[in-house]
Amino acid sequence: MGPSETAFGGIETSDLHYEVANRVLLRAVEFKVEAGRSVAVTGPSGCGKSTLLSLLAGLLRPTRGTIRIAGQDMTAIAAGRRAALRLRSIGMVYQFGELLPELSPLENTVLPAVLAGLPKQEAYTRGTELLGSLGIDATVATDTGSLSGGERQRVAVARALIGSPQVVLADEPTGALDGKASTTVADLLFSLPSRYGCALVVVTHNPAVAARADQIMVMSDGRLRPAEQPDRAPSASSESAR
Repeated sequence: MGPSETAFGGIETSDLHYEVANRVLLRAVEFKVEAGRSVAVTGPSGCGKSTLLSLLAGLLRPTRGTIRIAGQDMTAIAAGRRAALRLRSIGMVYQFGELLPELSPLENTVLPAVLAGLPKQEAYTRGTELLGSLGIDATVATDTGSLSGGERQRVAVARALIGSPQVVLADEPTGALDGKASTTVADLLFSLPSRYGCALVVVTHNPAVAARADQIMVMSDGRLRPAEQPDRAPSASSESAR
């Protein structure tokens, strides 16, 4: 770490630009999400939200600018090291889970950890604990494809957490779910920063989901700006307590 860098337990960008085929998709994007905090990114379809998430995950390289995970500049390292950093420090949750339907929930959960080099027994022990804490019985011998949409998303969250990541990135995580399952998954996601000490970035079109974040950012014309924070949506647990 150089003298100008400080330890930072989350994710931050500086002067982030991205263009492809002479089309500018992101312009001077700057934002920061500290460990234990959450940010929701909203905006119309095609405005660059998913591109931003791919850049934050290290799946794309910016045209210019920097992305730091826990103080480490992802844009300054080679592809192999960037992939290793992604496996070690970033958890991803996608709209449709992106799970392997023929594998069990436990096998899906532990796969990233095993690929990252975690001993198999340790990975399976942690995966069983994570699934149990998220309401999924890891001992049930079933394929993931037979689970409900909400259950699959809980497995996807467990998979994202298996490596104890510093950052969790979620792309429309409730977009394919009905009302009750959407609320359950949103409650779960926004509990992660306080439960696990990670930074959380959620891309969503759903204003009720976005309202749960500590901060809402709006993507428009390739730029990211803060939104006026609406009243926080009540969680399912608070609703049931009334």
